Amino acid sequence: MRHIEQKYGIIGRSDEIRQVIRVIEQVAPSNISILIYGASGSGKELVAKALHDLSLRKHGPYVIVNCGAIPAGTIESELFGHKKGSFTGSTEDRKGFFETADKGTILLDEIGELPAETQVKLLRTLEQGDITRVGESMSRKIDVRVIGATNRDLAEEVRSGRFRQDLYFRLKTIMIRVPSLHERREDIPMLAEYFMMQYADEHNAAYKPITPQAMELLMRASWEGNVRELKNFIQSVFVLENDKVIRAETVSQHIDVNNTSLNYDTRFPVRVNKETEQVERELILRQLFHIRQDVEEIKQKLSIIDLNDNNSIHRMKDISRYIQQSEMHDINPDPQQDDRTMQEIERDTIANTLAKFYGSKRKTAQALGMSERTLYRKIKEYGLGE
Repeated sequence: MRHIEQKYGIIGRSDEIRQVIRVIEQVAPSNISILIYGASGSGKELVAKALHDLSLRKHGPYVIVNCGAIPAGTIESELFGHKKGSFTGSTEDRKGFFETADKGTILLDEIGELPAETQVKLLRTLEQGDITRVGESMSRKIDVRVIGATNRDLAEEVRSGRFRQDLYFRLKTIMIRVPSLHERREDIPMLAEYFMMQYADEHNAAYKPITPQAMELLMRASWEGNVRELKNFIQSVFVLENDKVIRAETVSQHIDVNNTSLNYDTRFPVRVNKETEQVERELILRQLFHIRQDVEEIKQKLSIIDLNDNNSIHRMKDISRYIQQSEMHDINPDPQQDDRTMQEIERDTIANTLAKFYGSKRKTAQALGMSERTLYRKIKEYGLGE
């Protein structure tokens, strides 16, 4: 399950999203047709990609067709191909998407947009395993797994006569419903952090932590555009805001949080729907990123610190006192409250950061400001690989 989260970006710990991942794991190895349905922006294309990559067809082609973007007059030619001279402008024989996807998978996105006459041909392809090019009378055998995706209620489309009942029954053997973001609000913090880390990594930029107050506002927003809208929002504030931290004021400036104004001092705690231990752990991890960003400036004037060297340890203590005196991020730690050794602090920091980045050593090394080679050595030294 964690593998699917990391590789395909199907992120979440809610019951709804875990059910989606379980179904993917169960049905991916089969050749049966699948219908994925859910609101626009909810991540249907991620589910389809995971189904292909986890199937026995993973080495075959994966073809995506947006049925709603192809004009009705040319969609049959696009899907099934055509013979030279079959219509004006057809100057040569041409394969369609189905032939291109032979031995692989074809995703028919927005399948509810297909014209009625095209639905008839698609049903034959699903039942007989063959296609007929436009302008030809001889059929061609193909071996393609069909995945349909739609944001429409196809059952209602059948009742209204806009979608064929027999095609609907043929597709709905296995149905995967992708929940809207408002149905799994508990996944919003994880998704927001994931997109922030992803964008920072792609652009070789510093990660920008999201304060608990800002995250609370994100969880209260409507997100009618679902996960796609959340991702676009994170990218926008990352680029537009110069602050090193995403604060509640920033969120309230960019999105409408159900007409709720920011009427509290962000320095005070807010109520969140999480266990105390989880909140404390997330706060600690975010503060580690805060400290890392500021220490980067200090490191430019200092040599690399060796924990086995007494002089280096003294320099580390000097840095710690400097950080306390400057009261970074309103934190004034009491060194008497932590009797761990420097090695123990370093070990715990590395372990927590590895967990934050789902075990990614490259991102962990970047976050902690050390080389990957040093990180691998530390992991081995502290036994974290076990």
